[in-house]
Amino acid sequence: MKKPTGTAEGGPEGRLPSQPEAHEPQAEAADGRLVSDGSASEGSTRARTELVRGSLSILVGLIVWEICTRVFLENELLIPPPSSILRSMWNLTLSGSLNRHLLATLLEFVYGFAAACAIGIPLGYLMGRYRWFDEIMDPWIATLYSIPVIAFVPLIIVWFGIGMFSKIIVVFKITAVAIMLNTAAGIKGIDATWLELASSLRLSRWETTRKIRLPGALPYIVTGMRLGVGRALLGVIVAELMAANAGLGFLLREASETWDSPKLFTTVVLLAAMGLTSFTLIRKFEKKVAPWRETADW
Repeated sequence: MKKPTGTAEGGPEGRLPSQPEAHEPQAEAADGRLVSDGSASEGSTRARTELVRGSLSILVGLIVWEICTRVFLENELLIPPPSSILRSMWNLTLSGSLNRHLLATLLEFVYGFAAACAIGIPLGYLMGRYRWFDEIMDPWIATLYSIPVIAFVPLIIVWFGIGMFSKIIVVFKITAVAIMLNTAAGIKGIDATWLELASSLRLSRWETTRKIRLPGALPYIVTGMRLGVGRALLGVIVAELMAANAGLGFLLREASETWDSPKLFTTVVLLAAMGLTSFTLIRKFEKKVAPWRETADW
């Protein structure tokens, strides 16, 4: 009797019919998709590499700054070295002054920005979704957007005083407009094919909004938030420069009046740190709610 070409246990390759092929280990992502451990490891390695490169870049910049100011500048009034700035920051921290001013600015910034997002995104959605609402809001937004912040702040201070609430109003005003306009543009720019697909699948209005419109407009919303961060910091500092009894803007004005360059640069460094932290948090938010988007172009 002729012997079969394959093995007795399996097919021509000698594998058992029920033997599974080797696969790369997989893990479940936050959005329910399966992501290989290799991809997750690659993303983690890339994040660490970016962190190391960024840290080294800052460190090298500080060293060059320190050397140049020590060698080429005799007067620290123009550009103080990083060591003098750190000394000034340490002295302000020990006195308790830095904590008080930083906390005041941080609260004004966070409350104003959060209110702008909470109100600006829904209003922007309605503007993009309904033409009649867009026509009602357009003249008001155009008016608010055209008023320079430096002209708007004195009026707000007259109405609400020099306390924290007036600064929150300023931050809200100049931030909410950018978020509303970008959200409306994102809703209007949704691909009609997606909406036709939602209709063919008989999705409800809420499901279409949750699964089609908001995810499609998310890049525009995040862009509005990015723009809003810079505008919010600008607004809170301008308001504190003009009238305040606490905050980094108040500290900035105090340092300029006394010609204290290290204190001036300390304030600038803290503002830069606030902006960088805000951008980083927005980036993490985008990765959380939209993991399918590539955000390496930041």
